[in-house]
Amino acid sequence: MKLPSWLNGRRRTVVFAVALLAVAGGLQFANVNPAVSQSVFLTAYQADSDPGLNPASDVWNSAPPVQAPLTAQAGVYAAGGGSIPTVSAKALHYKNNLYVRLEWDDSTADESTTRVQDFSDAIALEFPAQTASTVPSICMGQADGGVNIWQWRADSQKGFKDPTEVYTGALVDMYPSKEALFYTARAAGNPYANHELGPTQTLVATTFGSLSPAAVQDVKGKGVRVGTGKWAVVFSRPFDGSDGSQARFAVGAKTDMAIAVWNGSEGDRNGRKSVSQFVTLNVAGMSAPGSKGINSLVVVLAVILFVGIAGIGVGIAVYGAHEEGRP
Repeated sequence: MKLPSWLNGRRRTVVFAVALLAVAGGLQFANVNPAVSQSVFLTAYQADSDPGLNPASDVWNSAPPVQAPLTAQAGVYAAGGGSIPTVSAKALHYKNNLYVRLEWDDSTADESTTRVQDFSDAIALEFPAQTASTVPSICMGQADGGVNIWQWRADSQKGFKDPTEVYTGALVDMYPSKEALFYTARAAGNPYANHELGPTQTLVATTFGSLSPAAVQDVKGKGVRVGTGKWAVVFSRPFDGSDGSQARFAVGAKTDMAIAVWNGSEGDRNGRKSVSQFVTLNVAGMSAPGSKGINSLVVVLAVILFVGIAGIGVGIAVYGAHEEGRP
């Protein structure tokens, strides 16, 4: 049977349209948008068991990592930073708790800041606050787009070190007292001087100079040295959190997430750091690849669909060309 003349005459248009749909479907499945600068896409898969705060937990083996590139903090003047080029990130969720694991190269473990010339290794995640009405500025947000920041510090995890252990050449035999009066930062409630509060802080900001501790401190975290000269840190917090103004998460929802790393041996502190652009965090309702095979099935179905659509296009092209050649 000969194809209608309108189809023969527009065969190339039909083939092009089918191919375009197939490519668009593939891009959509891969979460790729060629019209914009590509962002890193991190999926928080559903874990089969509680990952806990141990970065070495076997539960993380099934979660695929993504590499987030970092650069020096941008500013009106060169402030340094940028010594950490990339961070490897993984994410899982279990019983309405989000877990994010970060790993990066750092040959020195900077865990003590008792001396004024020492600075701590640290890492932070930044999310849009729940109350944000627009996508916030990546640099501490803005008035109508606040940010919620989770920070882990190596010195806070290591704990307080008595000055007599640091200044061994001091002229006094011992520090006069262990009372808070003689440790003014501790007496003032500075969290970095009160290691018993834990190594993580939950912070909020709406612009430069507004960074402050959140009213509720419900983010947990732990860091360990792994491999050869690496830090690995896990953050954890319930989806909803205890403060309604902070970031919230839900299965099937996406949000932005930025990463910042401080390298103490390079003098990093405050705005001197290595930072990423926003990463797209997707909380998926499926298990991680390799745990139950669900994702493998999805990939197979997507490939079949792609091949099927492409096959239709090729079939139309070949059949149309064959019919055009007939008398």
